[in-house]
Amino acid sequence: MSDASSTSTIPSAPENYSEGLAERSTAGDLHADKYNDPRAHFGWKAWASMFAIIIGGAVFALSSIYVRRTRLEETTRFWGPETITAIQLGDHVMLLPREGSDFDPVELTAFPGLGHLRRALLDERHYEWSTQSDTGVDDFCADTNDAQCVRLEFSDPSLQRFETAQVDIELNHGVVGPADQSRRVEVNERVRPALKHQIGLLMRVKQKRYDRRD
Repeated sequence: MSDASSTSTIPSAPENYSEGLAERSTAGDLHADKYNDPRAHFGWKAWASMFAIIIGGAVFALSSIYVRRTRLEETTRFWGPETITAIQLGDHVMLLPREGSDFDPVELTAFPGLGHLRRALLDERHYEWSTQSDTGVDDFCADTNDAQCVRLEFSDPSLQRFETAQVDIELNHGVVGPADQSRRVEVNERVRPALKHQIGLLMRVKQKRYDRRD
């Protein structure tokens, strides 16, 4: 028997075999022909949508930053630039008793909630500016039966970047003002209970050093 007759003959693939494979590979995706269609293109509507999303995201991010940022225009006018700087940067802060308060002076320099207290005083949105008066907090405390008054003292003994600033606060009515000037204003209804609660906690803190060294 000849070698040619003993050798198995392998049938050749039909001419349309590759086309059949292509058809089967795309059978699971009805839109596969569109992905590979050279006529398909990224239209102007798609580009416009993409740019709208990008611009919208940027505007939202900037708006969020603006909302969270502390606004100082009105508070700087009321407190004065020196007091604003003292509230922002004062590295030595004391809470002192005034009319209607009975507690030992408390050093707040390293107290964890001090940052919230600073922001409460700094942001102009925390005040009812229509209540501003040309008399000081001391006068209000003297004339009010249920007054509970305290004083915050901000100083910078290390770097001496500013003079010591004193802020008077009446807790029950949310009245604040500079200790050395005759003017006062009320904080708004949202800030008032939070301010009273936070300072009330501080008043009950025994004076101690938070940066103890062994």
